[in-house]
Amino acid sequence: MLMVCFSNLWRTTSEEKRELERLDKPIYNSVRRAAEVHRQVRKYIKRILKPGMLMIDLCETLENTVRKLISENGLQAGIAFPTGCSLNWVAAHWTPNSGDKTVLQYDDVMKLDFGTHIDGHIVDCAFTVAFNPMFDPLLEASREATNTGIKVV
Repeated sequence: MLMVCFSNLWRTTSEEKRELERLDKPIYNSVRRAAEVHRQVRKYIKRILKPGMLMIDLCETLENTVRKLISENGLQAGIAFPTGCSLNWVAAHWTPNSGDKTVLQYDDVMKLDFGTHIDGHIVDCAFTVAFNPMFDPLLEASREATNTGIKVV
């Protein structure tokens, strides 16, 4: 009787692993750079956000900051998708059109979602903003749910 062992079909040598890692390095560097720009823009936007801002101005400021920090270059680097700045009952993916006069209010809950990319490698993150402390339990529950999901994965 002939027995065939398939248990080592995925086996690779250390040299092969090093070569694969070397080939992936440009991807890692692109993602790291896109993530760093995203982090910086997120920090800046959180600092300047305030009630009374036009939503269109908020999105344009955010996107222009991404363009500047990432050195926008056509399909090589830039904004990954239109900024979502959904208010209150709108779950996601709303963005103001040019000329929209929607103003961010003290009692609004806003979900801000934006992405950066380098060479098509997208970094995407969303966060929720509220100015009225009555929404603090909602924001904390969202943070806890996110952290639980990350731990489970």
